[in-house]
Amino acid sequence: MRDVIEETLRGPSVFKDESKLGFDYVPDELPHREDEMREMTRQMRSVFEEGTQQSMLVRGPVGSGKTALSKRFCREFERAADSREINLETVHVNCRRRSTTSSALLQIVNEFDPGFPDRGFSTTEMLEQLAKQLKRNRSHLIVVLDEVDVLIKRDDADLVYHLTRFNEETGGGEFGVSVILVSQENVRLLMDEGTKSTFKQTNTLQLDAYGAEELGSIAEQRVDLAFHPNTVQDGVVDLVADLASEDGDARFAIELLHEAGQAADERSEDQVVPEHVRAAKAHIHPVILDERLEELDEQHALTLLGVARVLDRGGAYAKTGDVKSAYEAACEEFDAEPRGHTQFWTYIQDLDALGLIEAKRSGEGVVGTTTLMSLPDAPAHQIEEHLGERLEAGEIA
Repeated sequence: MRDVIEETLRGPSVFKDESKLGFDYVPDELPHREDEMREMTRQMRSVFEEGTQQSMLVRGPVGSGKTALSKRFCREFERAADSREINLETVHVNCRRRSTTSSALLQIVNEFDPGFPDRGFSTTEMLEQLAKQLKRNRSHLIVVLDEVDVLIKRDDADLVYHLTRFNEETGGGEFGVSVILVSQENVRLLMDEGTKSTFKQTNTLQLDAYGAEELGSIAEQRVDLAFHPNTVQDGVVDLVADLASEDGDARFAIELLHEAGQAADERSEDQVVPEHVRAAKAHIHPVILDERLEELDEQHALTLLGVARVLDRGGAYAKTGDVKSAYEAACEEFDAEPRGHTQFWTYIQDLDALGLIEAKRSGEGVVGTTTLMSLPDAPAHQIEEHLGERLEAGEIA
């Protein structure tokens, strides 16, 4: 057993710093979120200039960068405060893990008093303790309640109410608490009128889902940070961006890169290639392909086999001409009559409509105009083996 561990640890890896692909890692630069960072700064600047309490809501779909943006903002805002000799502290609370008022508030108090008991104190007593700590440190506090909808649904909006009324309830004076709520939902709709009144509609920052180009630059950044040079093949980043662009989910893009890198390591291969990405997609979001493949007639199956065989040679995308040649070779192999270009193109459109392939027009960097095809749900070799076996056995008519 010891030899297995040592052998694995001594083996090569495509990763130079795997932690840069972790969900908790926040890079120094957040691509395509500069405008949102400016807007957060504008809304919170009075904390600097007047020492006033502020509150805002950051909304957006899964993978739109809400958590990374709020963490990065707090880090930079603290640096700006230090440069102005302003005492400012920030606390980031994950409300999925701290889903009650008392547990979330305890984490906040523990940031200033690590020895504060974890039981036996009421919400009012913990708020008073927090006020004492802020006055003692002559500090303003920004609290980020991430996934706050979980807390509100389980334990109502009491914590939000208490923090936004902190000065009134504790006599905190100039050393108050500002609140940033982070959620997929518009949590104002979950609040009672008293709590809702502390949040202006204009204090909401809406993050949109990322597009394919934006996801590509995010993936490229993580490749540079996490992988050794020349260990990620051309085409991998574009394929990751395409697969993640369906939902605009940067987390999924990063997870695809991570899983693809691990697949390369497991196979002792020195490069991450598109086939690793397709395998990663199938592992992360498995789909039941067998039933969909069994519905194909012979000509559609031969066309899909052609796509799979081209992609199995390496590369993120298959060009129309290459697929047509592979389709014709497959027809000859399995004694089928190849169809003309117009009918072949209909098969491609049908497979795209079924979600078995993704077809798009070529863009920059490709000579001429053609259609590029990829497999969104499974590795090419898996589809190639499945269809090849069924065609050989005469199971597809």
